[in-house]
Amino acid sequence: MIKINPTDEAVKFHHEKVLETFENLISNGYIIRNNKIENICKDFISFLSKNKLELIIGKPNRLIEIHEEYKKKQFSKHQIELIKSFFIQTGYGSFPNKEFLNLLNIDTCVYCNRNYTLYFGGNNARAELDHWFPKAEFPILALSFYNLIPSCHSCNHIKGASKNYNWLEALDKMNHPYFDKNEFTFSYDYHSLNDFKMKINVVNIKTKETLKFNKTKQIYDAHSERELKDLIDLRYKYSNNYLDILLNKTFTDLSMSKEEAYRMIFSIEIKEEDYHKRPFSKFKHDIIGELLKIK
Repeated sequence: MIKINPTDEAVKFHHEKVLETFENLISNGYIIRNNKIENICKDFISFLSKNKLELIIGKPNRLIEIHEEYKKKQFSKHQIELIKSFFIQTGYGSFPNKEFLNLLNIDTCVYCNRNYTLYFGGNNARAELDHWFPKAEFPILALSFYNLIPSCHSCNHIKGASKNYNWLEALDKMNHPYFDKNEFTFSYDYHSLNDFKMKINVVNIKTKETLKFNKTKQIYDAHSERELKDLIDLRYKYSNNYLDILLNKTFTDLSMSKEEAYRMIFSIEIKEEDYHKRPFSKFKHDIIGELLKIK
């Protein structure tokens, strides 16, 4: 739903951390697994040396090509398990997600803009990063920059449950959060204060497939009813479009900017590049815009 515009700080931080991880393996030739030193075969060390920089910052199409090159290698089953362990347990398992997410400056889930990206598991808060190409199927992409997507726990779970999706064709069918914008608007059908429902207007085929895969309609149907009802109440329960009066009076009488007024009244951001800062920003902004057109 939200297009990611990565900061230079996040790119630099990621590059340094992942390059260090790769260089350690290339230099040492082994990983420690289950308290045992296990050697990685020289063919893979050579493969990693050749592709390390593109595995770090390569764009999605190139990452798929590298993945396909890797799949053609004749590694033993044991070596494949060691390679997976290196990327997923040793590499991604020790990657500082929370610090990276702070530098990336994305505060809410890229897929739904409904939840914050910090997940409270047990006694600790941790950052959630989804792998756009699932790490179980594409282990050597587990640390790739453009494969790390800020996500909430719920959307990460939805992605994890999509076992049978053909990810080799995903770039042709769905929008990628770092490179594509989802062109759609939230709207609603209204019959009365007790008879209304949320809807999504979308024409672009890739956007439609992206929203379908991410279950955006189902998520907002389940969780936006109260948010939508509050806005509709403001428009229809009060005279002369109280919603318009409330907004205009707030940022005029209190010398506030329009952005500050929306932030204070609805706890949302109205600039598209800032939607990620607060949950439901796009949803509420789209709905409010439609309500304000009604005279």
